[in-house]
Amino acid sequence: MLEANVLKTLHEHGAPVPAVHAYDGVWLIQEYLAGERLPHVLVDCDSARAHELLSSAAGGLARIHAIGAETGLQGKVVQLGTADSWLRDLIDTPNRIGEALGVSAPILDVDCLVAMLRFGEPSFLKWDARPGNAVVREDGSVGWFDWEHCGARNALDDFAWLLADEYVPRVEGLADIAVANAPSGMDPVAAREYFLTYATFHTAVRLALVVHYKEDEDWWDEEMCLAEDKVRVTAEGASLLCRRGAEFAMGTDRAAPLARWFGAIAHSLGV
Repeated sequence: MLEANVLKTLHEHGAPVPAVHAYDGVWLIQEYLAGERLPHVLVDCDSARAHELLSSAAGGLARIHAIGAETGLQGKVVQLGTADSWLRDLIDTPNRIGEALGVSAPILDVDCLVAMLRFGEPSFLKWDARPGNAVVREDGSVGWFDWEHCGARNALDDFAWLLADEYVPRVEGLADIAVANAPSGMDPVAAREYFLTYATFHTAVRLALVVHYKEDEDWWDEEMCLAEDKVRVTAEGASLLCRRGAEFAMGTDRAAPLARWFGAIAHSLGV
């Protein structure tokens, strides 16, 4: 019901999402978005094309955020990550990775980070806005599907889901993409600081999944990860996450101590 109602509202207002063909309270039939999943395109393109695709995907999310504000969707969905305990768990992710790999994470000012990452006025957002839930359509635009996890929080969180993913190749200016697509009333300096901080810890979340699934086993097959929409438990995926996590961390004083730690994790994983 949530997905059907949200898709109807978004599609009626021109958002890049599937149309709802039918919903009877049990079965939902929605439009098939023809094209190729975004990760499949990203892993085979150069940095300029990747930047173009990511900018298009972020622009679509920004349009969705704006429609949410126009239609009041943020008041019709659940608010996500409202408790400080949720934020503390997010900030603790490097510690859990460090314990698993024997690479201690640095001590951070958790209270300061929690205060910084509280979201204030909620925005409607997709939430599970990873590239695997996006399609590069035949006309070159990017469409978004799988809306069962949508909710309300800081709109910049969607850009962290998109840009901090392990399928995103090495691209310059990721924070610029996020800031350029932030809600119009958001201060650009504050938006950059928030994005870099949140994206640092979201990168750690993705890395924690890689570490969890790999354990002591070999890396997974790259083609299988792509074909089955799996976490990218590969040397390339882990390397990208460690490098990008360090880059995000270096951009903000609050998370800066994690930059060297991401490098130590890369060394521990042999990537």
